[in-house]
Amino acid sequence: MLFNYVAIPPHFPTYLHQYGAINGNGSSRQQLLQFRAPIHPPDGAIHHLRLVQHRQHVHDRQYHEHYQRNVKNSTINSQYRLDMDYMKQRMQHRVERLQKKCAEYRLNESKHNYKPKAWEYLIQHEYHLVWCNVFKAASTSWMYNFNLMAGYSPQFLRKTKDVPLQLARQKYPRPSVEKLQEAINESISFIIVRHPFERLVSAYKDKIQYALPNSHHHKLGNRIIQKYRKTVNGKPSTLLKYPTFSEFVNYLLDEVKHPHFEIDMHWVPVTHFCTPCFFHYDVIAKFETLEEDQNYLISIGHLDSVIKPQWKNAGKGAHTNDMLMKFFSELDTAQIRGLYDYYRFDFELFGYSAKEYYKD
Repeated sequence: MLFNYVAIPPHFPTYLHQYGAINGNGSSRQQLLQFRAPIHPPDGAIHHLRLVQHRQHVHDRQYHEHYQRNVKNSTINSQYRLDMDYMKQRMQHRVERLQKKCAEYRLNESKHNYKPKAWEYLIQHEYHLVWCNVFKAASTSWMYNFNLMAGYSPQFLRKTKDVPLQLARQKYPRPSVEKLQEAINESISFIIVRHPFERLVSAYKDKIQYALPNSHHHKLGNRIIQKYRKTVNGKPSTLLKYPTFSEFVNYLLDEVKHPHFEIDMHWVPVTHFCTPCFFHYDVIAKFETLEEDQNYLISIGHLDSVIKPQWKNAGKGAHTNDMLMKFFSELDTAQIRGLYDYYRFDFELFGYSAKEYYKD
């Protein structure tokens, strides 16, 4: 189950009561009140230091008043008490690993076919946030957050048929590299990453196995079947109406070798999509530790009066290890090796391993 956060409108006491964020002992809203973030600009940067200091005294008063109204007679659930020193070290370790691997593989150097891409970043000037939207890594949740912070109402977002990303881009124009760098220097920048193979399976299930009829991905699935489905005695090896995971992987690996179009954003490597070696992050959140990492982001950004816990796509993106192994059991060693080679830098930069996926 995916634990995430959504922005709270200015009239948050009524809104919180309606949605249950302040509701009895140990509520998530109450749990977040205790977090007091240390100021910790990254090495070699003063970044958002002044911004955090400026906002500190305002939030101190708001925290105290809100505590008196809502938390005075309740018990705070200890499981949400983040060890801020530990979380600070976790983020420093992840950022340092990213920087080290970027330098090791020279991914921080602009090349002919690999340059900084600011195209996929969203800059929230009011709340001083910068985020690269990695699809299939809590992207639905945080797109909702950013749309609420942009001024769309929850009621509108529930009813609209518009694509959330298209709504967001009406409020958050795609920045230039220069504008992005400028925004990062005065914001808290973050990215959410996920084990590359888990992200790939999530994308396959969402966009290929359960593709909407007549959608782009449904048509893509039909083309994959036509090209990659094997026959036995003149008959298809399976009657599935969507590509098997193995067929999908064969398609992807061929696209990598002989690309006809840009690789789909739902399964393109983060290294290519966000070019993380060219931009600084304060927070590298991981899908696997999302609850803690998002609490930490809320804390250091003093966003707890803006963002509250809520589930988006609950269970939709979660996979058990058995399920993942089942999908990968369809693949041979060459396919798995090809996938690893394609996502190699995502594994290296963000500290993931693929050992358990190999059959020998």
